[in-house]
Amino acid sequence: MIYKIMNDYELVYLIRTQRDSIAFDFLFLKYKKFIWKYIHLMRIEYKEQDDFFQEGILTLYKAVETFDESKNKTFTRYFELILRRHFYHLIYKLPKYMLYEDSNFMSCFGYEEKTDDIDLIDSCSLFEKSIYQYYFIEKQAVQKISDKLACEPKKIYNAIFRIKEKYKNMI
Repeated sequence: MIYKIMNDYELVYLIRTQRDSIAFDFLFLKYKKFIWKYIHLMRIEYKEQDDFFQEGILTLYKAVETFDESKNKTFTRYFELILRRHFYHLIYKLPKYMLYEDSNFMSCFGYEEKTDDIDLIDSCSLFEKSIYQYYFIEKQAVQKISDKLACEPKKIYNAIFRIKEKYKNMI
């Protein structure tokens, strides 16, 4: 196989000019372990690792398309730089909190509906009050609430998070 004796510059040239899929496959096999190395170095959660690997493959293709050998960098260093930056960007965009479909959040704090309920509801907006009613009192799923209120689930998740933060601040 002739691709084994080619260096990265030649492979990149073949991929760019001739759209050689075999050359990209060879480059992918060469950098597959490199991508996994950075996934483990950055301590990506197990459930996110496959997504990060897919992003790594896309980043490899982007690196091939944007690589400029006149900048006196090796392809490996260029790809490493792009990969790290992209992974840091993805890590930054990951949610910082976990929401569960189980709405028994308040019960784990010894929540008393009668006394704290009034103070919590007074500090909530009208939208948060409806989310509080549907999610915490009626124990409905986020998707069902989303359908009822005709809004994105993300907006509901954000409202649930705000309610939880207000409750934590009351404690």
